[in-house]
Amino acid sequence: MPVEEEDTRKVQTAVAGSPGADHPVYLPMDAAAYDRFIREHPTRTFYCGTLLGGCGKKLSARKYRDKKCHFAHVVAGRCRRVFTNEASADHLYMGRALAAWVKKQKFKNVQVRYKQRGQSPREIVDITYTRDGSSLTHLMRVQLARRSKTEWEHTDTELNKQWAGRQWLFGPDSMLANWQMDRQGYAIRIQCRPSGVTRVVEVGVQFPDAPVEWVSLAECRMTVHGIQPPALEFTPASLVRRDDRPSDHDLVQPPSSAPHHAQDTRQLPSERSGSVLATAPSALIRQPRPSDAPKHETPQHGNREAPARPAQVPNDALRAPAPSLEQLCEVDDSRATERMVSLLDHLDRVGDDLHLDQLHAVLREITACQEAMWRPLGSPLARRAAAWRAHAEAIADRPTFREMCALADRVRWALGMAAARTARPFTWMELGERLDPRLPALHPDDKVSVLVEVDRGTCSDRPLLSALVAARGNRVHPLYGQVLDHLDRPVPAPEEAQTSWEADVLEHRRLRGGKEKECRVMVL
Repeated sequence: MPVEEEDTRKVQTAVAGSPGADHPVYLPMDAAAYDRFIREHPTRTFYCGTLLGGCGKKLSARKYRDKKCHFAHVVAGRCRRVFTNEASADHLYMGRALAAWVKKQKFKNVQVRYKQRGQSPREIVDITYTRDGSSLTHLMRVQLARRSKTEWEHTDTELNKQWAGRQWLFGPDSMLANWQMDRQGYAIRIQCRPSGVTRVVEVGVQFPDAPVEWVSLAECRMTVHGIQPPALEFTPASLVRRDDRPSDHDLVQPPSSAPHHAQDTRQLPSERSGSVLATAPSALIRQPRPSDAPKHETPQHGNREAPARPAQVPNDALRAPAPSLEQLCEVDDSRATERMVSLLDHLDRVGDDLHLDQLHAVLREITACQEAMWRPLGSPLARRAAAWRAHAEAIADRPTFREMCALADRVRWALGMAAARTARPFTWMELGERLDPRLPALHPDDKVSVLVEVDRGTCSDRPLLSALVAARGNRVHPLYGQVLDHLDRPVPAPEEAQTSWEADVLEHRRLRGGKEKECRVMVL
């Protein structure tokens, strides 16, 4: 019987039942949730699933109180699985949840397929189905991996020819939602979030001028055009954006019974800052309309019923004094502060995933709330709002994804030429002098994105061109490990990073030498 050895890799997801199953399980890192997890899976038959890119061998759930709980291989061996974090099985959660939901909507012949390109199975999830009484098959495609715009448009054209209908859902890292939004005005997004000992699938709609509002599948409905989240409205031709703008009679008016000086005479925030808010400070709360206020009718002579009408109004209401200006201001400030806290909490959760125009829309609403307040905003909230404004200003100067792709094309050409000639590494400063002066000043995350695009098409059996970007002194660049991770390549330990990088550079030189020998043979 093999001896159980310690597996140092922290694997958070597995499959239950068999190595090729699509039943994902998620082990929370907290020891307090471990017992609940085991109660949910008493058989403890966990595998490093092949649909997760794993080896198919059995895993055991390890409980720790001094470190994170995780799965570990029962028998030590080599496993090429790249993704092991809590999101590594999200494609299985999405596929199973969408298939079960489509079946619940009374559609027929529902099937799920997990497709991949290269070594990672986390590329595409396809759900096919037919409508009742029809033999035509429709497709719902979840795009999880990144693709170029040209490649995506070509795929979309082919799918449109192949299926009776097709609908795209975009995962958190696909980087394609913007192009879909440019084409039809919105893009349907999908994600998973942890919930106890499982992960829950959520759907949202991305618009150019609003952040994504995530909802559960239970809040959506299935139509002939595909999944319809609450933010979209059904029309015979297609799904369109639902018009949530308030009608004129819903606009808030100040109470007619309030003193004239209590009514707001300041300029509306929307006029000053272009905010999405369209009401005055006192309009941040719902005020009664003049028609809703108690009416005191003057008794008319000769009408016996007239004196009895005032008795219909409670005495407490007749004696209640009108709210003072200070009370109105306090209520307004309370509502504005509550809205600001909600917006800032939303930014703290998903702000890093918002596009710049969406971030600006939220910040404009925060500014409008702040300007609508009668008293100065508290220091903690002011600091949080200022931090997000500074973040928006910082990323405003950063290149867009299309600009980074253009930079990547130039860097790819330069590194390809270097690999074919001398295989000598360049620093970012040297690349800036040769190609574009913006390259050395790029944000580190943008440098990683550029290099990832440079090597997105590099064969898995060849070293990355990014290996030819080095730090000063012929040292491995600190960002090289992140590039390897993004491209699903093995990431060496920190103490082995320099040696591993030097091996990649030597491999470039070996390949260059092989090409020279081939050329000499051909000449002779």
